[in-house]
Amino acid sequence: MEQILKNIYHVGDNECSVYLVDSGQGLVLIDAGMDLDMILRINDHGLRFEDIRHCILTHCHIDHTAICAALSRELPDLRFYAHESDAVPIEEPGRDGRTAASWYGLTYEPVKLYQRFQSDTVLRIGAYDFHCIHTPGHTPGSISVLVESEGKKVLFGQDLHGPFDPHFLSDLEAYQRSMQKLLNLQADILCEGHYGIFQPASRVRSYIEDHKGRNRP
Repeated sequence: MEQILKNIYHVGDNECSVYLVDSGQGLVLIDAGMDLDMILRINDHGLRFEDIRHCILTHCHIDHTAICAALSRELPDLRFYAHESDAVPIEEPGRDGRTAASWYGLTYEPVKLYQRFQSDTVLRIGAYDFHCIHTPGHTPGSISVLVESEGKKVLFGQDLHGPFDPHFLSDLEAYQRSMQKLLNLQADILCEGHYGIFQPASRVRSYIEDHKGRNRP
């Protein structure tokens, strides 16, 4: 596990990157990933697994959601959040095309959401505002999460690179608008879903601009 800023951590990578914020009133996961043991190992770094109380899902793909059901069994009070437009494949079985489960030869186990976002939403959890920003393109309900710490804007922008596929209901025109929306935030640090952590702000901008340029309608 790597500390990015005060109270903000990169938990690790298993098909996707999982991030965590210590809000002061419970730990908040940004995505869950595919490896429960990886999450359990936060106990080795001065944090407690049982203090995880929230999990914000950036979209419905199984590499970001696979262990949600297992987490909910271990932590019955854990609250899951996602955008309305990706809620059905997260909450209902038999949506393997939308969840990309077939790409991994898996079957997704659904989990119930505590809250569905219908638009850009701010969650106040402990000492932090989690700005959950609707950024469709990769999937209809993709969100990015912005948190400020130590005077810096940290953007959890999972899967800004894509991929884009009809089974995901991808939309490149929506993606272009979403990427411009993220550029306008002028984030200092980007925590991407598969390609690591980018800083300072100039590298964040370059990364987003590069993929925005590559993935035109």
